Amino acid sequence: MSQTVESTQAELARRHRAAVRVVSAVLMLTLALVALALVLVPRLFLDSGPVVANTLLFTIFFLAVGSIIFRRTKFSSMRLQDIAAVRGTSGLLETLQWTTVYVALAGGVIALLGFLFALMTGERFNVFYPAVVAVAVLVYCYPRRAAWAAVVSALADTPDEPRRAAKGTIA
Repeated sequence: MSQTVESTQAELARRHRAAVRVVSAVLMLTLALVALALVLVPRLFLDSGPVVANTLLFTIFFLAVGSIIFRRTKFSSMRLQDIAAVRGTSGLLETLQWTTVYVALAGGVIALLGFLFALMTGERFNVFYPAVVAVAVLVYCYPRRAAWAAVVSALADTPDEPRRAAKGTIA
């Protein structure tokens, strides 16, 4: 049993570290795009019209709201219970990691679209609004190891308790 707990903790640490690396890389990409926009926009201007630029803003808004809804849906307690029952602790940790990565990548897309928005409008300070949205999405999806450990310990199989069947199956 202690070997299983140790392997679970090792996998938790490994998957958490990987998720933190992705979120940190996307945050660095966001900051680099802001700096690049501040330097490039005065020199490079893509005149595409206000309709395309405003469409980018709506896309950024829907990506931000969609990523929050996606994370809340994937991390709902009922869904995590089902994943833990069907795929075990490893599957639960995999779900936590990949959901975090997907939401972080959505934040990266928001930052990239913000860079394009600044290029299309020709105003270099227009990169700040989408960058703030991207950073907010990244902060929202930042994986807290204590929270992951609490989810794993709450949903881990204990030999004293009967195992619940996954939703839609017969136990």
